[in-house]
Amino acid sequence: MLMVLACMFLGSLSVVPPGKNPVDMAPAIDPTYYLHRTLPQTPIPVPFGLRMNTTAPPSGQTETTLQFNKGTNYYWYSDLLTPGCAASGTWTFHVWADTATTLSTLDVHLDLTSSSGGNIRSIGAFIGKTINALTPTLYTISITGSGIGLQTNDRFRLTLLPEGGGANDSHMNIIYDGYGSEAVGSETRLSTTVSFTNCSLNLRVRNWSLTDTIAGALVYKDSQIQVSSSNGWANWTSVGGIVQIKVQYFGYWVNGTFPVTLDSNKTLDIRANIYNITVTVRPANQEGVLQSVNVTAYNSTQYGSSSKIATGITDANGRVSFQDVPNGTMFFASYAKLDYSILISESSQTVSSNGQSISLIADQNAGTTTLPWEVFFIASFVLAPKPTTPDIAAKRKTET
Repeated sequence: MLMVLACMFLGSLSVVPPGKNPVDMAPAIDPTYYLHRTLPQTPIPVPFGLRMNTTAPPSGQTETTLQFNKGTNYYWYSDLLTPGCAASGTWTFHVWADTATTLSTLDVHLDLTSSSGGNIRSIGAFIGKTINALTPTLYTISITGSGIGLQTNDRFRLTLLPEGGGANDSHMNIIYDGYGSEAVGSETRLSTTVSFTNCSLNLRVRNWSLTDTIAGALVYKDSQIQVSSSNGWANWTSVGGIVQIKVQYFGYWVNGTFPVTLDSNKTLDIRANIYNITVTVRPANQEGVLQSVNVTAYNSTQYGSSSKIATGITDANGRVSFQDVPNGTMFFASYAKLDYSILISESSQTVSSNGQSISLIADQNAGTTTLPWEVFFIASFVLAPKPTTPDIAAKRKTET
């Protein structure tokens, strides 16, 4: 089970729409959008407009001319965009145009819209570009754009408005989508150097009870890996789109893979399947408990220092608490001595819930001395009356 808690910033976890794959959706990284005479990618947005995308017109295609009537808006919509973030920056609109007699004035607006054409968010505009050429001429218009966040299935919308009134002609012409007056590299197009992979992603790994942050976990963002810091953080900058997140701890996957949609800066807590558990050690006849036993959990079926997850000494009730143990099947061993020299139990057990209790039965001795555990047990440095003699025998304590 996984819970992701959004801590700050706008936006929620989103997934790719049904039938869509992130790689099939239009990129929005330093784009150049060419104006076309075809209909927009479905669903067709409202109000009516034409399509622009990052595909240049075929080299053998003859350009077309669209006559603009003054006071009428003309729209071009991009294909559906992947999520992303952008700081403010300059957009450049290159347009081949002419006017019927002496003067036309063109206003240019650039917005973000939803796939249907709604939810309009302004990026920038240039008002009052004078078009005074009587033959097709290339005009360059710079638009100062604001910082934006792209949501799943957003579109760019380019709006061209020939102003009416005063000395403006009744119409002007836009030439686009092919070659004639246009040449390769100087088509009618919208471009920018703004990158839309400018989101930041900050992930903090926490245990199931949300009381601890987890250091040393492997945090995956797609194929990239970071080790969580001493306070549990893994941080990325200059990212965008929909990324897949998962976490590994001591070799165990401690959460399912989940998507994060980067349409804004995101800071998230990952509530991982990392639990607090209690281990109780009992003698072979399971009557009473064993005090001062060294209990260690390992992350494999082989025990050794390199695979150690947690270690501790049983208390007066024969119990030891382990904090921040990953879910999964692990290897528990208990020892009569602090130096791990006398093994008295070993068991593979599965940790699957917070607060889980695990019992170990001290029914073996892997050391060189045979110990009658049904009569007594080995005390550790903690309980020994003389610290220099850790192997003093002590009576079994009845469990309380």
